[in-house]
Amino acid sequence: MAEYLLIINPNSSKGKGQKKAERIRELFLQSGKDVDIAYTEREGHAETLAFSGAKKGYSAIIACGGDGSVNEVINGIMKSGRQVKMGIIPIGRGNDIAWNYDIKGKVEDSVKKIIKGEGKRVDVGLVKGGRYPDGRYFLNGNGYGFEPLVTFLAMEFKRVNGIISYVLAFIRIMINPPKPYDVVIRTEEGMHHVQTQQISVSIGRRMGSTFMLAPNAIVDDGYFDLMFTIHPFTRLSLISAVLRFLRGTHLKDKKDFEGYRTKSVEIECSTECVSSHVDGEIVSYGDGKVFSVTMIEKGVFIFC
Repeated sequence: MAEYLLIINPNSSKGKGQKKAERIRELFLQSGKDVDIAYTEREGHAETLAFSGAKKGYSAIIACGGDGSVNEVINGIMKSGRQVKMGIIPIGRGNDIAWNYDIKGKVEDSVKKIIKGEGKRVDVGLVKGGRYPDGRYFLNGNGYGFEPLVTFLAMEFKRVNGIISYVLAFIRIMINPPKPYDVVIRTEEGMHHVQTQQISVSIGRRMGSTFMLAPNAIVDDGYFDLMFTIHPFTRLSLISAVLRFLRGTHLKDKKDFEGYRTKSVEIECSTECVSSHVDGEIVSYGDGKVFSVTMIEKGVFIFC
């Protein structure tokens, strides 16, 4: 058995994932390290492979793909209960998780980071609710309302990805923007009862390839950066808000947004259900009302 397990989505990078896997393995071998390769065959398979790999005793498990693949791998590692290091080689749609850990550039650059063994322990979030009453782990962010609706629509586009897919999704959503939700938000600091269209619980700074929803977030400080809109937005004011998300300046506007650093968040929607995602993966597609989000401080080591 090799030291590392590489889990790769063969359909990532517009179908070039399998070809890139062989190149990645070659780079490891040239540096004197061998890797076993496992290809995903279906949704959720990366989680199963990561869980099994952790139990078998691999010292590191490397997610090669987009944010969805990375999210599945962290869930497999965390559920295994083993202290396994994690690597990320980003070749997906948005690659926000990798960006937050300064894992950018060519495949060769990502492999070099892993081979050097440099990295740090970073925070992991756990959300319970919606389709995951027992919990779903995440490394970047947990969003409710407007943001997940844009994310889910962007995922449906087959011929475009990255920033373009999110811009197109945003335009489509703005034709019929979501109504505000009547929500109670509880943190250690107290309770907030708001009419909101957007709640973000962030570990990393960036979401959706370009939106700086948590411009001050730090991936290993033991806190979530919580942000939410505090009153209903019109179509025009939503457009203005998104422009501020792009620049990361929205938190300066206290009449529209509130932001807190917190270790836990409880969200309860008293009227209709709310959509939610973690790292771009569906937690609730309009079928969840109560959610709890907790922080696991420095829960995993990531090469970065």
